[in-house]
Amino acid sequence: MTNLVLDIVGAVREPPNTQNIQKNIFGRFANRPYIYPMKTNILTLLTALFLLWACPAIAIAQISEQNPEAPAGYKLVWADEFDSPKLDASKWKHRIGKSGTSYQRAENVSISDGKLVIDLKKEKHQDMEYTGGGIISKFPVKYGYFEVGARLDTGYGWHESFWTTWMSGFDDKRPEFKNMPRLEIDCFEHYTRHDEHIFSYGAIQWYPEHGDVNRDFVTTTEDLSQTYNRFGFEFTPDYMNYYYNGRLLKTINTRQLPQHEQYLWLTCIANQPDATPSGTVYFDYIRWYEISKEDYDTRKAAFVEYLDAFKGPQASSGTDLWIEAEDFPAVNTWTKKQDQNNIILAGVTKEKDKFFHVNDLKATTNLKLKEPGVYHLWVRSRDYSESPAKRKFKMIINGELTETDFGKHGKEGYEWEYGGSFDLPKGALVLDLLNTSQYYVRVDKLLLTTDADFKPSGIGAKTNVKHK
Repeated sequence: MTNLVLDIVGAVREPPNTQNIQKNIFGRFANRPYIYPMKTNILTLLTALFLLWACPAIAIAQISEQNPEAPAGYKLVWADEFDSPKLDASKWKHRIGKSGTSYQRAENVSISDGKLVIDLKKEKHQDMEYTGGGIISKFPVKYGYFEVGARLDTGYGWHESFWTTWMSGFDDKRPEFKNMPRLEIDCFEHYTRHDEHIFSYGAIQWYPEHGDVNRDFVTTTEDLSQTYNRFGFEFTPDYMNYYYNGRLLKTINTRQLPQHEQYLWLTCIANQPDATPSGTVYFDYIRWYEISKEDYDTRKAAFVEYLDAFKGPQASSGTDLWIEAEDFPAVNTWTKKQDQNNIILAGVTKEKDKFFHVNDLKATTNLKLKEPGVYHLWVRSRDYSESPAKRKFKMIINGELTETDFGKHGKEGYEWEYGGSFDLPKGALVLDLLNTSQYYVRVDKLLLTTDADFKPSGIGAKTNVKHK
């Protein structure tokens, strides 16, 4: 059963009795200590998802979900419990080759006491100073819920992960990949400089626009090197959920992301020249669950509603021009990127001893204004709560430079900033984005509205203009 929870605390508990579930597929479930979050409050689905509509300053709370096993409706279809004396060659291939500061070897991977073991060594091999290892599934998967039980090493300099990619290995250079929309899913990554209480999760779009769909970090009460913990993700055509010990961490929108088959990777590489000299990563199991169309249609409703609430109000009481920054046809040194689950326009960041003419720092579009009037400018830009107001840019409206610097709202992520009012005639309208700081500028969307009292929030409405 899936439970919705408000407060979460951690406690070591025995796994549920699942001996009779899908036993023909994977044989057994080990009785090993895992971290299972405890329920302290039971909730119904969030009833206030649309608070943002009524009060833009209020953030939308993540749906809370607690699963002792897989999410509701999912059935186990495949697993490897690593019970065999050696790696099952019908399921896996070894990750072999150079990455980071290590060479990945088959010899570093073994099966012991029902666990996949990856040994991390300081040893010279193929001109590299360290050796790591990993395995890659021999078949691709697409939709479903995927989970591993893992005990990490967390030693300095080593990068541990359960991730997926369109490639069956770095030697997989199929021509069709070149122009194919591509997505990487990182169920968990333990970065080289993080301690035993931090891990990361996220997704990266590699093509056509490159960038993080999301990148988030979790600080745990558990020592990840001392206990086995559950890391999972649910990938669907509409949303993706990330889980830690059965607790839902985050939901992102996948409706505009690449939708292709993925290979499963369980790996660890060295990524620092002075990594710790030895270590071990343990994977207890990996499981793949699927859901029927009927159950999925029921399950997805709450998550789609939750994601759609981020759109915010879609129209004012006046005339609105919603303009996507990435649709500007003349971008010069600006580039399209994926950032925080949106396609955005990113300004060039200045390199040492490299200078740009002011015209090269502009992104320009030409629109046609059907109704003259006084329009109020709003710009949705990115800033950070730490080290804010450094990623500044301006706009030029029909040749008039805005007094406002955008990109300095001081909040984490994307927010709308007001840019003043402009008396615009009917006909040609020229808009320029001007990268004044040349420092990681990010712009998502613009709004020109005749409604002086309207304040946009959330993502905003779909574009309703034609660019020239």
